[in-house]
Amino acid sequence: MGLPCRAELDNLRPVPPATQATVSPVHMSEAANRPFLVLTAICDASARPAAITLGHGDAMERALTAAEGQDTEGLDLVELPIAPAAFAALRKQLGVPESAVTVYDIFPLSSKLREEFRKIAAQFLAAEALWTLEDQGMLSGVPFTVNFDLPRGWDKDPKKLHARLVEERALDLGEEAIVAFKHIKTAWDASAK
Repeated sequence: MGLPCRAELDNLRPVPPATQATVSPVHMSEAANRPFLVLTAICDASARPAAITLGHGDAMERALTAAEGQDTEGLDLVELPIAPAAFAALRKQLGVPESAVTVYDIFPLSSKLREEFRKIAAQFLAAEALWTLEDQGMLSGVPFTVNFDLPRGWDKDPKKLHARLVEERALDLGEEAIVAFKHIKTAWDASAK
């Protein structure tokens, strides 16, 4: 479900034709300096699909607003369903209302990462956040498992999965991409309700 950030922003604020004609093509070295954003949606696996996707529009708008003025390569939304008990523990830890069935966060990926690997990279980053909370005992001792949507031939062992993502250059971000993402993340966090 790729949604190029620039196309979405252009839909919100049309660019005058004279400006469009002066845009120069992007060279790979320039693209490598821009982060590709992934909006992760950790979901209650037992929730109805309509309830899950209800918040996606607001979260995408929030992400686009946070990225405004920053040079990015694009934006995807990726879901990571987890067991209801694990989601309830996460919701409690984060102080999210009981009616919520999705928790969102935003992460950077390298623009060098092939498009077909963005989903697994985003799911892995979301899972790492959960594992960190679990390791710190913040999920009330509720065990959870993560079912990744793995590309064919990939190992599901987290250490091997991490190594493969490093090999695929998932987080190979340049200094400009890191600085841009820090600004985006600050704006994202500030926009939390």
